[in-house]
Amino acid sequence: MVGVRQFDEDNVIATALDVFWRKGLHDATMQDLAAATGVQRGSLYNAYGDKEAIFLRAFDQYAAQFLEAAGNALAHRDTTTALRSFFDMIIVNMTDGSPARGCLTTRTALDAGISSAAVRQRVQDVLGRLEQLLGKTLGATPGGRRAADAHRLARVIVTFTRGLAVMERAGYSRKQLKESAATFVDAVVGA
Repeated sequence: MVGVRQFDEDNVIATALDVFWRKGLHDATMQDLAAATGVQRGSLYNAYGDKEAIFLRAFDQYAAQFLEAAGNALAHRDTTTALRSFFDMIIVNMTDGSPARGCLTTRTALDAGISSAAVRQRVQDVLGRLEQLLGKTLGATPGGRRAADAHRLARVIVTFTRGLAVMERAGYSRKQLKESAATFVDAVVGA
């Protein structure tokens, strides 16, 4: 039948996400995507338009899953427990796989100078939404910070997570990253 997709779109996007996570937007090719998904390049072009369009769909899927996991990790009443749970989730997320896959958001942000405005906006959106989740958690504690202070601190925490992602790429172990995060949480909560 003409015009009917002969592949499972959810599986194609999930597989493409894995390719982009391992190779990055700019190093992944349509041939890589076709080989991994088992879908001909022409069919991928017909279905999505181009590599960036596939990436945007995959990144949106990643962002939704990542933000849901972050929200769940931050859903503790105690700020210290919430932040420790959050950092554990972040660190496991970036150190999973063999070899470790790193952080898709940070990898994409580092490529943002050569990416389109749409890609840069997606990265800013996910980081902004992460800031909002953290700000809400920090501002909700009894005797907690004023909203403006909570949101400024949330931005610092998001910035620290990007530093952890860089340290992971530089070869720091999961244990070392967790030790750094624990020290950071102690400093934040004690502040």
